[in-house]
Amino acid sequence: MRTTLALLLGLSAAWVAVPPARAQATPATAPALSVATTDHHYRIEVVSLPNPIPLAKYFTLQLAVYDGRTADRRLTDASVEVSVGMTHGSGHEFMHGMQSSPRVEKHQGGFIVRGMMFHMQGPWTLRVQVHEGTRSATADIPLQCCGG
Repeated sequence: MRTTLALLLGLSAAWVAVPPARAQATPATAPALSVATTDHHYRIEVVSLPNPIPLAKYFTLQLAVYDGRTADRRLTDASVEVSVGMTHGSGHEFMHGMQSSPRVEKHQGGFIVRGMMFHMQGPWTLRVQVHEGTRSATADIPLQCCGG
């Protein structure tokens, strides 16, 4: 009995003395999502996104645009337009959009999309159109609302 008690106390002391192992932190620059445009000329990164995306509440996300051929070359002279919708399995065109109108702002070499609000649970598609000079390309980014 004393041996068991001494062993348990010794293990308890060792447990308290050893700090818990920490998971290796993901680099702050790791994107939430990364998708190539249909022509592979650009790569769109969703840099930040709430997880889970809230239902019927406004949220913001951040995007960055990269050269599709040079992985680390961020394009700061590009512009983007976004549209968001749900398809409900009816092909590639949106059946309906959001009940809000997102606004895109350039910010520190990337883009902030404000005014996002998903009013229904399920799969949504963020369509990003990139414009750089005379070239344009589109990427569809799947987003799941709201924790499901």
